[in-house]
Amino acid sequence: SWCGVGEEGKGRLCTCAEDKTVRIWDVNEALKEGKNGMVVRPTDTLEYHTNVVEDVDWHKRDINMIGSCGDDRLICLWDVREGKRNKPMHIIKDAHKGDVNCLAFHPMNEFLLASGSADKTVKLWDMRNIKSPLQTLEGHTDQVYSIQWSPFHESILGSCSGDRRVAIWDLSRIGAEQSPEDAEDGPPELLFLHGGHTANISDFSWNANYDWCCASISDDNVLQVWCPTEEVYADEEEGEDVEDGEGDLATKKRTEILGDDELE
Repeated sequence: SWCGVGEEGKGRLCTCAEDKTVRIWDVNEALKEGKNGMVVRPTDTLEYHTNVVEDVDWHKRDINMIGSCGDDRLICLWDVREGKRNKPMHIIKDAHKGDVNCLAFHPMNEFLLASGSADKTVKLWDMRNIKSPLQTLEGHTDQVYSIQWSPFHESILGSCSGDRRVAIWDLSRIGAEQSPEDAEDGPPELLFLHGGHTANISDFSWNANYDWCCASISDDNVLQVWCPTEEVYADEEEGEDVEDGEGDLATKKRTEILGDDELE
């Protein structure tokens, strides 16, 4: 995960591995030597996890904070300033009932963190009180591999799973009333399920330029670029003028979205 906070954060990277460690790198400093093909060495190694570290994320507003999670069911929040890296500043033990596969800091809310697990759930955490999760999102039928916040809507979160689905969640709908028929399709916050894949979905990503557009990849080497129809999210954008499908990628021609590039 790259650090995206300010000029000072440019070029800083954190990674995780099966060796139970989290490592921090400074690519810009290494490139100042001006050698092609050079080997970049980590600037620091963070050790606390007792099993494979599955994911890391750099906080979107705090240059000194990173998060890590792993097969030891821990979520660790680290202060990466000098002298404070020997132990996580916050530790969530047994964060899930299974391996914690992924985590993601909210891009706007500095206290909100999401995590996904082999226990088939996505959890939301308030970092000011980590004794218990704010909310548990249930809708997947297999382990959750990746989660990502929408770049356009603060309340929208996506997750992909071994159940061959990408779920889009709307946190603003948590606790909303449902009819019995709607309840059969899942909780009110489960906005949409993309079911186009026929194998485990290992990763997905929101398009940073087109609202509601996603790309997802599965274990059978299939890449899909898709978006839900406007009816799915129309309630989320009441008051916005959308005429003749303008802004709705599901109604646009493929060439209009992809430009001149050909996609086979």
